[in-house]
Amino acid sequence: MSQNICKPLGLVDHNNLKSDEEVLLSLNYEMFPDDKVLLVKKGEHLVVSTDYYSKMKKVRRYAQEEYPLVALPWIVDSIENRFFKKPEDGGFSNFERSTHKEFVGEIIGINVMMHCCEENLPGLNIWNGNREDYIAKISPQEWDIPLYMLKEGLLDELKKIAAKYSI
Repeated sequence: MSQNICKPLGLVDHNNLKSDEEVLLSLNYEMFPDDKVLLVKKGEHLVVSTDYYSKMKKVRRYAQEEYPLVALPWIVDSIENRFFKKPEDGGFSNFERSTHKEFVGEIIGINVMMHCCEENLPGLNIWNGNREDYIAKISPQEWDIPLYMLKEGLLDELKKIAAKYSI
């Protein structure tokens, strides 16, 4: 895996968007009812921006994950055709649990999770190995998505976004 760490894009302020930031979708994680999660187009990147209450710092904070927009069609296709399909229909075998690919110098990957956001909740972890977490200051940046959210409409919304911004 490449060790090149990309320069941070800068945190999105939900209450003061910049001219190159556009809110594409608001997400509701029912296990985190006080968090405000937005999908934002920031320049040529898809940003998952979370406004949450930090119990450690006792203040509201922002966290975010950044992915090149050109990777989104591959992410959507991988979820739909590799993770969601049975092996006999072209999906992953019972032993395959992850995939990754490089886009404009950034390695993007997807892993299966058995405990996504809470115990025994299956999901996917989408990561960017070339960007550091804003809080921990280590790579990768990671976005966890429960499978039920993808199946109940999020995957369709991601398809629309991918179609709108694909080159």
